[in-house]
Amino acid sequence: MLERNRRLSSMMLAITVVSAGTLTTSLQAQAAEKKGAKSKPAEKAAPKGKTNPEAFALLKEGIRLSGEGKGQEAEAKFNEAIKLHPGYARAYANRSNIHMMRKHYHRAIADCDKALSLDDKLGMAYINRSWAELALGQVQKALDDASKGIELEPKMAIAYVNRSHAYNRLGKTKEALADANKALELSPNLAVALVNRAHTYVLEGDYKKAIEDCDKAIELSPHMARAYVNRGRALRCLGHYEKAIVDLDKAITIDSSLASAYYNRAEAYEKLYKADMAEAKKLGFSAAEEGKDKAQ
Repeated sequence: MLERNRRLSSMMLAITVVSAGTLTTSLQAQAAEKKGAKSKPAEKAAPKGKTNPEAFALLKEGIRLSGEGKGQEAEAKFNEAIKLHPGYARAYANRSNIHMMRKHYHRAIADCDKALSLDDKLGMAYINRSWAELALGQVQKALDDASKGIELEPKMAIAYVNRSHAYNRLGKTKEALADANKALELSPNLAVALVNRAHTYVLEGDYKKAIEDCDKAIELSPHMARAYVNRGRALRCLGHYEKAIVDLDKAITIDSSLASAYYNRAEAYEKLYKADMAEAKKLGFSAAEEGKDKAQ
């Protein structure tokens, strides 16, 4: 179960959770803070006259459970908070993270829509919705929502990560790099920001920098599949096919749904095949002399 939770965490762009009075960082950012980044208080007192105190307590407990990777238990707490206080926007915003962990993207968007219908100034709802929209390939919508999230929460690193990812998808690497750098300025040990910047470096052909960012991301978050994909892709582009295959195998072991890992591994195998066939021909290999395999 622990390994399953770790793998779920590695699949998502980031799990960003919202408290009743302030915003917590992503799970990766929390880990970074333990390694030396300055931490912020995770909670403030519930606003008097606005939030049901019991619902606020349930939200805090759900946030704690979510941070421990206990999605089912966290969802139960958010559901209870919503039952007690149906107009609790932050509970819906937090529950959207659980849906994202399970890849229930439409449900995540529905919860963000509900949160924003209750509080259209809730920055994290825009940020979470952009995350789900990216997963669904709705890139322009994701870009717009991430930009709105940045407008409302300019110090929230994950918002820049999401927008950086959208810019990469649109081929706007200059803007993507600027946002990735801003995310890392705000949270230097945010692994998902390093992975996004590595993706940008790959697109720009700066493979060595991509590998450096992936190395650090893997050190911070060893179960982040996309870090291995990006490093594998960079290694493939540099002609280090065997090393690339090792990384891409690792990525697939962590997350077997990553199509880019299979594609890059196939590309690496094809390059090795061509190189080996050329070497065999150079050494005078003859298929006729070798004979047919029995399996054929």
